[in-house]
Amino acid sequence: MRTSTRRRFWLLCLPLAACGGSATTEPAGVDLPAEVDPYPPIFANRFFLALPGSEAPEDVTLDLDKAKALEMFGEEAARQIRVLDVDSTALLGNVLDSIRDACGHGFRLDRKDPRYDCTQTPLGRTFGPAWRTSAEFALVRLLGMTPANTNLSGTSLETFAKLLEQNPGTFRFDFPAVLAETLGIGRTDPIVPTEALVRALQENLLGTHPGIGNPEGRLPVTLYDALKDLSTLPEKFGPVAGSVGHPGVLVPDDGHFSTRSDVLGPDFRMRVVARSNLRRVRGIDLSTGGGDMFVMEGSAPLSFDFEDPARLVIEGVADVPTVDMRFSTVEAPHFVASCEADPACRPFFLESTVTSGSARAYGQRSYDRCYVRLDDDCLVGVEIGQRGAPPGWITFENAIRGVSVPEPRFLWDLLGEVAQIALHDPTGDGRQDIAEGAARPVFALRGVPIGPRGAELVEEMRPTLQSQADFMANVIVGRFWEENDDLDFYVRRGAEGGPPLLYFVAPSDRRPDPAGSGAPKPYRYERPGFFARPDLAEESRVSRRDIAGVSDTEHEKAPLPPGEHVFYAEDDAEDVYEIRIWVPDDEEGRDMVVDLDKVASRRPR
Repeated sequence: MRTSTRRRFWLLCLPLAACGGSATTEPAGVDLPAEVDPYPPIFANRFFLALPGSEAPEDVTLDLDKAKALEMFGEEAARQIRVLDVDSTALLGNVLDSIRDACGHGFRLDRKDPRYDCTQTPLGRTFGPAWRTSAEFALVRLLGMTPANTNLSGTSLETFAKLLEQNPGTFRFDFPAVLAETLGIGRTDPIVPTEALVRALQENLLGTHPGIGNPEGRLPVTLYDALKDLSTLPEKFGPVAGSVGHPGVLVPDDGHFSTRSDVLGPDFRMRVVARSNLRRVRGIDLSTGGGDMFVMEGSAPLSFDFEDPARLVIEGVADVPTVDMRFSTVEAPHFVASCEADPACRPFFLESTVTSGSARAYGQRSYDRCYVRLDDDCLVGVEIGQRGAPPGWITFENAIRGVSVPEPRFLWDLLGEVAQIALHDPTGDGRQDIAEGAARPVFALRGVPIGPRGAELVEEMRPTLQSQADFMANVIVGRFWEENDDLDFYVRRGAEGGPPLLYFVAPSDRRPDPAGSGAPKPYRYERPGFFARPDLAEESRVSRRDIAGVSDTEHEKAPLPPGEHVFYAEDDAEDVYEIRIWVPDDEEGRDMVVDLDKVASRRPR
């Protein structure tokens, strides 16, 4: 075996008995020990091979912290190994709750003025001294908008709301009651439910980002992301320029803010027990002599069972993982009457998110109520999904002079209008404080719970890692063949307790390419196998691929019972050799003796 220059390979091989030692070879002309003198030396090229022993699979144990795991896999591969697809539902819900609560909890009360004060919380203080006219506060108001506190100044519902607000006692109801009843919610419930907004964000904002790309908004987290405490997420989920064009889900880090998570603590340890599929065999390179190599059973050099708690142990995961992140939204550059009718309303715009969330919440809404009636005529009323209209289609009845009502439309388009006007008028005085297209709030969120608990994340990791087990094994020791000798044949046990078998190399046996291609040597044997005559006539073939009791059907194999055997074989240079092998009884404790002689060449001259 060559001296290894690959630290990762030998890091794994050290625990394996199968990785130790070297092929027993002797230079030309060495005589047999005295006790085997009855078998006289015949050829000058003589080599000794130990009888193969048991090939029971060995276990490899990896004990890794963050630094060792990154060293083991390397950055490039670690970026490709997916460890989790995090359900963003809880995370987005926590983000929206943190934003909504940034200026107090007055929105939860049944009163017109929530009495917001953004200096109450650490997040609110990041809005600055002019928080009352900031885009951040505008979104706070939008998320906390309820029937009780809705300000409809500047909207198509303004005069209808004023009719009820300015005539208290005239009617048995007020505008918050009308709005709550129309929507089918409580007076202090958010007009657009958080759950509906979360799903809209998952589909419209996360789902359209090329780094996420699924409508469920599941966040792909790689091994590299985890080992770097999720500091890589702004790079993955940030703005995307070019033809794709996406504003991003997260804001890139700068000198004022760094994205990070405590999901993997400083005491993080990962213990993995893998089954080695590498078997060390000894054999012969017909042109140079004895050597050894590793052959692989199955599709990968290691077998992992990540779903077995005894074979994957992860420690140091936070019980309630959190993340520091900067979240942002953008709006369309112009007022959007209906995202369905406006192709310029990109899915990730805030307008689209609000209308999509509203459609999710009220897509099946039907309602019919006349509030002011004269004889058989309804003077003031609201209908949703009535008189053959589809669910969600809202129509207002109004016969009062000076009161205007919205044109018939889908309820979610009406709520989208209300939200857009409120977004640009955070003070609620009816004047636009933020120019159209300029509402791009950024929220520096700290300690946001990711959602699942640490133990749940570990359990979610198991099947995800298992689906990539072969890839990971090949990353760790996939280039083991670089240390192999360029054997033409080797000896293995066919079955436990059975006689040894002479294996001719097959395409699956990986050997280093002397041309230095960085890939295994191409398989160029014209007539693989062992023959009884030097002309290698097919009728003289003594090897076969199928042998009773042996699962391998790829290699040409010949049994080696005790005694003397003579074979002929051709190497990949098309030189033909006579191979004379003397096989002792297992009980004798002696090595096999192999004599070689080149007898012909089939290479074209």
